[in-house]
Amino acid sequence: MAGTRELLAVGLGALLGLALLVKPREMLLLSVFVGPTQRRRDDEPFGAWAPWFVRVVGLACLLVAGYIAYTNLL
Repeated sequence: MAGTRELLAVGLGALLGLALLVKPREMLLLSVFVGPTQRRRDDEPFGAWAPWFVRVVGLACLLVAGYIAYTNLL
C-alpha cells in the first residue's frame, strides 16, 4: 500500500507537469527568473526556445510522477 508521501508526490508531480505543458508562457511569467524587473524591451519577454524548455520540464515531471505511481501504487 502506498503511503502519504507517494500519493502527494504523484499528485503534485502530475499537477505541475500538466500546468507546465498546458500553459508554458504563463508558468514562465510566474517563475523567479523572469520577474517584472528583468523583462526585455521587446514584446517577447523570453526567447522562442523557453516555452519548449518548459514543456520538456513538464513532460519530465509527468514521467517521474508516472514512474512513482507505477512502482508504488500498483
